[in-house]
This record gives sequence, structure tokens and C-alpha cells, in this order.
Amino acid sequence: MMVQLQNPDRLTRPIAFGTIDDQDYDINGVLKNTFVPIGNPTLCGLWSLTTSQMIQQTGNQSTNTFIVVVHHRPSWEKITHARLNNIVYKVSNVNQDPYRNQTAYDLLTLTKVGDNDG
Repeated sequence: MMVQLQNPDRLTRPIAFGTIDDQDYDINGVLKNTFVPIGNPTLCGLWSLTTSQMIQQTGNQSTNTFIVVVHHRPSWEKITHARLNNIVYKVSNVNQDPYRNQTAYDLLTLTKVGDNDG
């Protein structure tokens, strides 16, 4: 899915990308899932799905997901999570724009994770 935005005005929300460090324990011996940023925070915007895409997501029971649009990044390697509004989400899908120009943007599907989901 290609996304070409002529005007990045919709990118208004700060977002940080990274991974989860699950090697740290709290004082009670419970595993802590600590968000570890990779790179600098950037701006994103919410992306609206078409009606058929919404039906498909509901059919896949993906109602705890939403899509954000961010400026194109050459590689999403090692990025597994995102922090938006101080909430950590799993990056469950990345649709990279194949073009590398000023109007190229990537769509990321973010999934809300529960306390035990990591």
C-alpha cells in the first residue's frame, strides 16, 4: 500500500519507536518490560481505513489496532514497539512506501498490548 502525502500537516502526534527490554526485574522479582527507544522521536498522524479494510480488521478480531502514518524510514529492523501518548504499543505491521522521496510515508499498525502480552 503506497502512501503519498503532499502536505505533512496531519503529522501532529509525537511518537517514539524502539523495542522492549525484558531482562530487568523489579524489587519483587517480577519481570519489567522496559521500553528502549531506537533513534529520535518523530511525528505521526492517525490513518483512516477504508470501509472494506475496517470490515477485514473486525473479521480478524483486530479491533485493538489502529494505523499511524509516519515519514518514510529506510529500515524498520529491530523496531518492535512504539510509544504514543505514554502508552507502549506493539508494531504489528509495517507497510513501507517503496519510493524514497519527500512525499513518501509508511503506515504502521499499532496493537494495544495487555499487561501479560509483552
